[in-house]
Amino acid sequence: MTNFLHRNVGILLLLIIVMILPVVIGSGFYINIMISVAIYSVTAIGMCLLVGYAGQISLAHAAFFAIGAYLSAILTTKWCLPPSLALFLSSMSVGIIAYLIGIVVLRFKGHYLAIVTLSVLVIVEVLIKELSFITGGDQGLSGIPFFSLGGLVFDSELKIYYLCWIILICIIIFSLNLVNSKIGRNLRAIKEGEDVARILGIRATNYKAQIFVLSSVYAAISGSLYAHYMTFITPQIASLGFAFEFILMVAFGGIGSIWGALYGVAGILFLSEYIRGFDEYRLVIYGVSLVVIMMFFPNGVLQGLQGFSRYLKCCMWNGRQKIFLHIVWGRLIK
Repeated sequence: MTNFLHRNVGILLLLIIVMILPVVIGSGFYINIMISVAIYSVTAIGMCLLVGYAGQISLAHAAFFAIGAYLSAILTTKWCLPPSLALFLSSMSVGIIAYLIGIVVLRFKGHYLAIVTLSVLVIVEVLIKELSFITGGDQGLSGIPFFSLGGLVFDSELKIYYLCWIILICIIIFSLNLVNSKIGRNLRAIKEGEDVARILGIRATNYKAQIFVLSSVYAAISGSLYAHYMTFITPQIASLGFAFEFILMVAFGGIGSIWGALYGVAGILFLSEYIRGFDEYRLVIYGVSLVVIMMFFPNGVLQGLQGFSRYLKCCMWNGRQKIFLHIVWGRLIK
């Protein structure tokens, strides 16, 4: 029981904060930001699993986010399916699409993989714009119903808030168990050295494909929730700028940290709200921020601040030692 509480203390704290936060912040601006944090964190956690643990760079997750959003929107507005069934079907469809794409693109490594996955993003954006008879083209899709499960319709900020955060907490629990399992250890081995991992009997190709599909399904769930939350989507969610925001969120929180993904998403979303007045310079600000993070906090701002805090404590301790030795030496020479 003690070990269980020790392992899950973070989850329990998060659950308590999620439950009481609406009472503290009320409705409106901050509750909407927290809903966005929950939705985007699902995709960011998937990217952490793929990039941080398996070492596979992907720029295609905004594309999977967009496919999940558009499929869910089309299934509910054109075919009148229930949103819960649409979310399930869109996620499974994205999983199959990601598997077919992964078979091809995961043959590449490093920067080549990043360029190929970027091509996937560009293709998806073009398809969304060109297939206007079903996607609405540049005008986007509107009239998307709120998410519903049985007879319960999530048509208020508070209902959507709890729905998104409960889904996110379930995904965090699953992901933490995954990275602490044998699969997580094998993924880290692949990241450290794929050839060595193969020599040790780890089937690197299978693991890479599986984690690519899983992270893509995360993005599809995130996209579907986004569509039913906003009730209106445009091709912008498949744009390079949107993909760049995801990368910045993951880099900000720490590429190899599930918890860091949450901090990264929250940090960038609040930052984007405060720089809304400089919208035309948004990409420039993001680009400079990414360069600064990569230069000074390569493991994420959170870990960087923790390291800096330890450094300050060490300096302060050494300073106290020097003062103490100076006092002792002063007394001895008297």
